Formats: sequence, structure tokens, C-alpha cells
Amino acid sequence: MAQAQATMDPKDAVDAGKAGIAAIGRAANETRVVGIPVERLVAPAPAPLPAPASADTPIAIQPTAAPNRSRKKARLFGAGLLLTLGVVVAWYPLADHYAPFASGASITAQVTQVAPRVAGPVKQVLIADNAEVQAGQPLFEIDDATFRMDVAQAQGQLDQAMNNVTSGVAAVPAAEAKLAQTEVALTIAQQELERATTLHDKGLLPLAKFNTADANARTAALNVEAAKADLERIKASASTADARNPNVRAAQAALDKAEFALRNTTVAAPADGYVSNLSLAEGQFVAAGTPALTFINPATQMVIADFRENQLVNVQPGDKATVMFEAAPGRQFEATVDSIAWGINSGRTTANGLAQSSNDTRWFPPARKIPVRVSIDDMSALPANVRLGSEASVLIVPEDGIVPTIARGLMGINGLLSGLN
Repeated sequence: MAQAQATMDPKDAVDAGKAGIAAIGRAANETRVVGIPVERLVAPAPAPLPAPASADTPIAIQPTAAPNRSRKKARLFGAGLLLTLGVVVAWYPLADHYAPFASGASITAQVTQVAPRVAGPVKQVLIADNAEVQAGQPLFEIDDATFRMDVAQAQGQLDQAMNNVTSGVAAVPAAEAKLAQTEVALTIAQQELERATTLHDKGLLPLAKFNTADANARTAALNVEAAKADLERIKASASTADARNPNVRAAQAALDKAEFALRNTTVAAPADGYVSNLSLAEGQFVAAGTPALTFINPATQMVIADFRENQLVNVQPGDKATVMFEAAPGRQFEATVDSIAWGINSGRTTANGLAQSSNDTRWFPPARKIPVRVSIDDMSALPANVRLGSEASVLIVPEDGIVPTIARGLMGINGLLSGLN
């Protein structure tokens, strides 16, 4: 071979070299093609055709196709929807009859507008707004300078009345002595009249002197009557030096009134509760009977809920109830129906003295609702954040049963969900 290569023409050697390089390239390409996985290149084999049936071969019976699963699901969903709709339709009348429920209720209490009994400038404000106070705790003071002067004046009038009574008591003996003098004078005058009458009858006494004696007797009698009246007047005005004396009673009443006004210059809390809407300032003039602040008595807290008329068929005062507050999610408080309102405004108007008919054209007019007052059994169990006006839900349970039990459960779930708002 070496000898053949040596004798090869140079041109042929170059062509042979090119051919060798091309062969090497094809070999490399073929090597790369072989490296590709066979599974990706091979197409799936076609399914074999079934053999033709002969007259002697029995024909196989194919099984019936299974029902469509989507249709089963649709039928189940429809049945469940109808069942749910039926339960809802049946639940509403049962719940209204055996477990009336009302949302949007609110807690109320007695709200007192505290006003002073006397007028004057505010001397000092002793509490802050929204403060908790105890019964009798001072709230604010009014300047008492003029009221102390009124007390001093009334005390002086009482002392004067007592002095008058005392002097009247001392005047009784003098009045009695004067009465005795007039009685003695009357006796003398009557004796003189008797002598004058005797002498006049005998013609020994002139008529003028007789008339003088008669006038003296009459005057003496009138003096006795006047002395008796004066003595009775003095005794009546000076009979006692205590409260039974009319002058003393009048003076004592004036003093009591002045002291009462002085005591009321300090305005105190009427009961245990809370102060709200305080807008007083020192130096502000307040008039008697004009509200100065708002006082809330928590002991009178009560929930008022509006129920439809058809929900109150079985409800009576004293029935059990359950209350839930937005301020206490998930907590249920036992309560009792306190009372049911006897009437609401019908909304009917009049014109020219005649009643106007309703112009409501709606197919389903809104149901009228009656306020129901519900009292919490244990007010101390309420959380501190339950305030006047807090929103609540009320469930009335006229009697125990499965419907009230379910209603309580649904109410609890609703309360938990409302706490997520």
C-alpha cells in the first residue's frame, strides 16, 4: 500500500483527502442521528383490523354504556337546591311562630337632663365628661354668695318673730290688768247709773245728769269688750314661742327656703351612672330648670327591638329571650320580655279635617313593626364596651323546642360572623 501511495498522482491524493474528510463528516452526522431516542421517532403502530367474521363465528354482544356522570351531578345539584329551598320556605314561618328574631335592636336607658334648681354663675365643675359618678356625688357648684345672704336675712326675720312673740307673752299680764280696770270702771258706772235712775224716778235728778250716768255706763261696757278683745289678740299672737305660732312658722318657712336654695347651689348626681355631653365652664351662668348636662342611669338599661306583627302571635311579657350585641360578638345574654308597645303611629294624614287614603301602589307593602322592650337578666354581665345605643339582636323563645334550639345556633353563628366585620 505504501508503494501505491507513493506512486499516486498529487492531484489524486488531494481528491482522496477531500473524500476522506467528507466521509468522516457523514460518519459524525450518522453518529449524532443514532444518539436520538428511538421512542420519539417511532410512530405508534396502527391497531390491527378485526378479523372478518365468518358464518361459523358467534357475534359478541357489547355491554351498555355507563350513564353520564355530569348528568348525575346535575340531578343531584337540582335535588339539593329544591330541598334547600323547601327547608328555607318552611323555616321562616316556623321561626316567626316559635322563635321570633329581630336584628337592628338597640340598648336604651333613662337619660336625665340634669338642671340646677337655682340660678347663678358656675363656680366650679367637679367632674369630667363621660365620667362615672356615684349617687350624691357633687357635679358642679354655683356661686352661693347671694344665697348665703338670703339665709342670713331669713334668720334675722325669724329672730324678730321670736322677739315679737316673747314681747307679746310679756304683754299678756298688762292686757289682763287693763281688762280688770275696765271691768272695775264698768261696775262703778253701773252703780252710778242705778242711783241716777232712782233719783230721776223720784224727780230729784235732772234729766241731763241721768243721761250722763247712762252714757258713762255704756262707755264702760264698751271699754270692757275692747280690753277683752285686746287680751285675746295678745294671747293669740303670744300663746307659744315655738313652731305653733303663726308668725314663727312663717319666718321659719322663709329660713328653710333660703337654706334649701343654698344647699342646691351644689348639684349632685341623682344615682349611680355616667355623665355625658358635659359643656359647662367656670363662670358660665346657668338658669334654674335649664339642662346643664346629661346623666345616664345604667340600672335602667333595656333593649328595644322592632318585631313584625306576625312574629308577636305567641309573644307575651315574661317570655324568655336571648340578646347578642355587636360589641360582644359570639356572646349570648339571657333576657326577659318586659313589655310590648300598645300602639304605633299609623302614618295616616288628614286634609281639611278629613282622613286621606293611602296612595301606596306597591304589591308588597312593608310590614309594620311593633317595639318590644327586653330587659337583661344580669346587667353586671354586660361588657364595658356595651354603651347606650349599641346595636343588638334579639331572639324571643316563647317555648322550648327544636326550632328555638336551631335558632339559637344560627344566632350564635351570625354573631361570630358579625365579629369579623
